[in-house]
Amino acid sequence: MLALYHMWTSTCSKKVRICLAEKGLDWENRVIKGGSARENLAPWYLKINPNGVVPSLDHDGRIIIESCVILEYLEDVFPDVPLRPEDPAARAAMRVWLDKSESVVHKNINIISHNRFMAARMADLSLEQKMKMAESYPKLELRFERVRRYRDGVSADEEALAEALLAELLDEMEETLSASPWLAGDMFTLADIAITPFLERFEVNGLDALIDWAARPAVGDWWRRIGARPSFEVGMALDMANAG
Repeated sequence: MLALYHMWTSTCSKKVRICLAEKGLDWENRVIKGGSARENLAPWYLKINPNGVVPSLDHDGRIIIESCVILEYLEDVFPDVPLRPEDPAARAAMRVWLDKSESVVHKNINIISHNRFMAARMADLSLEQKMKMAESYPKLELRFERVRRYRDGVSADEEALAEALLAELLDEMEETLSASPWLAGDMFTLADIAITPFLERFEVNGLDALIDWAARPAVGDWWRRIGARPSFEVGMALDMANAG
């Protein structure tokens, strides 16, 4: 049995839901409540995922964490619908994009989203309440960053650098997709899945320059083809009732 602990709006959860849909796998829906409920930091969930983040995959009692690791795990265990190239060089390229989805895209859209969404959601909380929330994160790096953001906010310079790094990544995508239909070559792979939810987040954050497909037509064509796949509607849905 497959069970997914996830949040509907989580970009990393969307990656895994898209992969599950591509492979036609049934899974049990275990929604983790965010916001003031903070179920991701509840002691029972920290036993499942000590990082206090989503998603987490339970496969017959075996817990797999980290979204890109989950994608590769699903490919290893359920290879009938292949989402990883056979060619070693193409497979390596796929893994580079998996890494960039976290080290570049996720990291920098998270910086931008803080001022545009998170700060507004927490506007009614005192600094003391915010610090208490930050201190509840179990891992030192995430806890330190939360304390810094809640206390000092994200500067305009930080936000501008984050957007510039995302633009640089999109330029790399444009170059790649001008030479091949998908990010890792001729087939749709985990690389395409890993990047997909973040482009939707660019739209939500109003980053118009990043989604100007006249400037990056190959990425625009890729995005239209991604959106036409049945897995997109299912994986990106905000609740099961809207999943197709």
